[in-house]
Amino acid sequence: CIANVLLQRNPSSKLVATNVDAFDLVGADGRHIPGNGGAVKYLEHTSRRSAINCGKPSKLLADLLDSLYGLDTSRAMFVGDRLDTDIRFGIDTGMHATLVMTGVTSAQQMIDLKEGTEEEPLPS
Repeated sequence: CIANVLLQRNPSSKLVATNVDAFDLVGADGRHIPGNGGAVKYLEHTSRRSAINCGKPSKLLADLLDSLYGLDTSRAMFVGDRLDTDIRFGIDTGMHATLVMTGVTSAQQMIDLKEGTEEEPLPS
């Protein structure tokens, strides 16, 4: 993997991840394909570094939005299509969260979760 080689050649460089999604869905039948999270874990392991996640559900992203735009999270709503990143980001940062049913999360998954979990909270 080129990323691993570059990390080895540049020991002071940071490993930055834009997301750590476990999987994405493709096709009408919703087949799972590996998401970016698998690649991040691989690079963390082989480079012996911890990635900095700057995407959802990272607090870094919320802090950036606040510093750039003065975001009042108590008056904001985050709309997303996955519980584990989008809805978690909204809830963890004090926003209202709304789930659209066009992405990874299914209605059956929400029913099965009942009250949600820390990793997959239900919308607020």
